[in-house]
Amino acid sequence: MNVWVVPVNFNGLADTRKCLRSLAELSPAANVVVVDNASADDPLPGLKAEFPWCHFVQNAANAGWSGGNNSGIRYALARGAEVVILLNNDTVVRPDMVARLLAALDAHPSYGVIGPVIRYMDEPESVMTDGTAFNRPGYPGFFERLPVPEADADPPAVAPVDIVNGCCMAVRADVFRRVGLIDDRFFLIHEESDFCLRVQEAGFRCGVLAEALVWHKGSSSFARTGKRWQRYYDARNLGLLLAKHAGRGTARRRGLRSYAAYLRYAYHRYCHEREGNQPDAADAVLEGLVDTATRRYGAYRPGRRWAVPVLRAAFEAARLIRR
Repeated sequence: MNVWVVPVNFNGLADTRKCLRSLAELSPAANVVVVDNASADDPLPGLKAEFPWCHFVQNAANAGWSGGNNSGIRYALARGAEVVILLNNDTVVRPDMVARLLAALDAHPSYGVIGPVIRYMDEPESVMTDGTAFNRPGYPGFFERLPVPEADADPPAVAPVDIVNGCCMAVRADVFRRVGLIDDRFFLIHEESDFCLRVQEAGFRCGVLAEALVWHKGSSSFARTGKRWQRYYDARNLGLLLAKHAGRGTARRRGLRSYAAYLRYAYHRYCHEREGNQPDAADAVLEGLVDTATRRYGAYRPGRRWAVPVLRAAFEAARLIRR
């Protein structure tokens, strides 16, 4: 089968090299296309010399997780890919990752997206993420863990979930042809959630293979760029995610309740950052709220947002009342 693995690099050369060394041990082997998202120092000459078996795409600008992966997906589909595996560059994988994911897809033809159990790289026996349910009534947040007990089985055991973690997700080519690529408006954060929900709305299922195949360093891009961006994209893109999917499906909260929960979530995020003496990150939450309301998506665009001081005053008043 024509399988392609897509790691995206952005100023993370050491992580990418470690990832590619683990991919070199895959059995069976897979095609690998590394997408560089306009890193400050061009890593491609060195990577091409060290990993001549890889393919490479270089974006002219940082296109985020969404745009970086889309570049790799397009490259793979143009070369006849039947399955595309999106893989974070700050991971290492088990040598049979491709074999087990393909076996799971073969055994469960109704599933369009399958990902494995993910463990922490620095705590190899601890689960970082497995299954996720989205926006269920009665749950205070939006992303509820669905534990997937690990089991070695043939055919492979797959648990149905709403969302497969974008750290590693195997996607049938037919899925991309049916639902399109990753929504570039997200740029970073919640884009894989949107994709998985679209996949299900198109009639496919999403699931987690009950085997740990990937070890993830976790949050390395935000460790480099700061919490501000994490808070901004989280707040903004959660609003976009709800605009696209709130109330869809019988197992999800209705629209008005979803937006009420969204405002509570943003308020608690703001308070957490203020109480942690992180005013810049707190303001990033407010900017995210403003930008989702004004539908300003994609990469963050600097500029004055007149509603931020108004929101800040309202949230600060609520904090005083709460005390």
